[in-house]
Amino acid sequence: MPISGGETVAKNIKSFGGGFLKHVKVVMIEVTADLDKEVTKNMSLTDHTQKELTALGHPYSDRHGSEGMKLHDPYWQVHKQSGKLLRSKESGVVGPSISGGALNVRGFVKLNEVDVEYANAIIWGNGRMIPRDFLSGSVNDKAFQDRTVSYLKKNLRDFVFGFKGVETQ
Repeated sequence: MPISGGETVAKNIKSFGGGFLKHVKVVMIEVTADLDKEVTKNMSLTDHTQKELTALGHPYSDRHGSEGMKLHDPYWQVHKQSGKLLRSKESGVVGPSISGGALNVRGFVKLNEVDVEYANAIIWGNGRMIPRDFLSGSVNDKAFQDRTVSYLKKNLRDFVFGFKGVETQ
């Protein structure tokens, strides 16, 4: 049995799909920018210079326990010294695409460990220093997660529910 209005249905699918993917990318760019801002905040404390940290007895030394000396909360935040670590930060969005009926899109904030050889030591720790993973700490922050979920729900749900296709006969 022939389907009447098949061209209109195909046009609606194409129109919605392309517009939806563009919208998803815009939304993910905003979420990634927010994450980038959180990571920047957590890797650029300026309340102690290196000289002061040394005078305090190296508060991030593992001899002070798994969370170091209590200088600030959360403990995994990092003090900015030269700015080299901050300049090595990169962010972006990969996708979106639809594969097997699933929407795939990824926003990221990362460090270029080639430019900053000590980045891994800060995040994972080493034989003398506790790990301070400000990347995961930023993502796992409850306020950031709540803000992100709310933003995604509002911006994606409203777009889908607001879609106006062309009626078929």
